[in-house]
Amino acid sequence: AAEHTARAEILMTQDAGYLEAEGMEKTWRFKQDQLKKEVDVRTKQKMFSLDLDKFGPYALDFTLDGRYMLLGGRKGHISLMEWQKFKLETEFHVQETIRDVAFLHNQAMYAVAQKKYTYIYDNDGLELHCLRNHSDVNKLAFLPYHFLMVTVGMTGWLKYQDVSTGTIIAQHRTKLGQCHVMAQNPANAVMCLGHKNGTVTLWLK
Repeated sequence: AAEHTARAEILMTQDAGYLEAEGMEKTWRFKQDQLKKEVDVRTKQKMFSLDLDKFGPYALDFTLDGRYMLLGGRKGHISLMEWQKFKLETEFHVQETIRDVAFLHNQAMYAVAQKKYTYIYDNDGLELHCLRNHSDVNKLAFLPYHFLMVTVGMTGWLKYQDVSTGTIIAQHRTKLGQCHVMAQNPANAVMCLGHKNGTVTLWLK
């Protein structure tokens, strides 16, 4: 077994990628054009630049397979693209503030947290639903294995909505005021919230 492992290691010619700074260098100061000179051809082909200086700052999300990218600009710009092929699927303006965006299942539907309510659009930019139960939302997330959209916002309520039936199945009052930070643990669907007073809270449906 040891001999078989040693032979297999010969075939493993690449280490996992990482950045190594020399001396007083800081890795966060490395520029994209500097990195481009050092990486392989396949990685160079994946590098691109977007100039998004008019409608930002932007919230973004990727589909589970990493193929599609959704951008939502604070000033109302929404853009859906197949980023590896540099193909723009749809782009439109909603003429109001956008706080966050999130894909539901795949690129066919996505949620947008706008100024007052949360809306669901299809991949052509057609409005499918206006979710009035999710008002003043700051952050969106989607739990793909539970079919649940999760929102939190100005009111401090964490809400779970089943996107297959359209019903809110759980809502929790955080009692910590506005919330602007939310992330999910994909391993166990625990939602992590960051609050203004420095508290981090963990929630299960």
